[in-house]
Amino acid sequence: MILSLDHAGGAIKIDVLTSKRAKRLRLVSGINGVQAIVPPDYRVEELESFVSAKRDWIIKTSRYYIRLKERCGGGHEPGTIYFLGSKYRFHIVRDRQRSAVVSDAMKVITFHVTDRRKYKEEMQEWYKEQTGKIISERLPALAARLNLQYNKVSIKSQRSRWASCSKKGNLNFNLLLAAAPREVIDYVIIHELMHLIEMDHSIRFWQLVKEADPDYKKHKEWLTSYAPVIKIG
Repeated sequence: MILSLDHAGGAIKIDVLTSKRAKRLRLVSGINGVQAIVPPDYRVEELESFVSAKRDWIIKTSRYYIRLKERCGGGHEPGTIYFLGSKYRFHIVRDRQRSAVVSDAMKVITFHVTDRRKYKEEMQEWYKEQTGKIISERLPALAARLNLQYNKVSIKSQRSRWASCSKKGNLNFNLLLAAAPREVIDYVIIHELMHLIEMDHSIRFWQLVKEADPDYKKHKEWLTSYAPVIKIG
């Protein structure tokens, strides 16, 4: 289902997504548009009223993301990937051994792969290695600074999360995290470390995050904004 919100600048389409986990109506605005997350038993009339009440917010954020999308080159651009917050073009070269050469000056990453048909798997493995290196360096340092102890650490392919923390203190990080700027990666690490104290996203949790990373809102916004364009291939 799609709703349409008319305003002076044109019509804004709102994709309606039903989620069993949703307990209330919620709006999400991003680089790919506006979405309404609704519980299975929602009423259309209630949703329309909710959207109408959020009219100014929808228009404001839609304009913001239109400008951001223009800065990102119109969304995800085939043939490009992100690494440490910058966009790179990539080239695939068949070779006997797997390797990757990053040219910061040219903003090009050349992937040497053994099978061009499986280049995405090679790129995924490269991301996993890069994220692993950064996590192995920054996680112990930040944990020591915050006087916190964690258990196991894993780098995984996760579709909807940048990271997670289990009740046992195990930390999981998305292998694509190396696409983000270093300060944003630090925020993600701090976020998960604070879950060792507060498992939910309570007011106290966010206060703890703020104390450890005063600019966390800016870093969180970067992840929300760029998530749609961070892809392999």
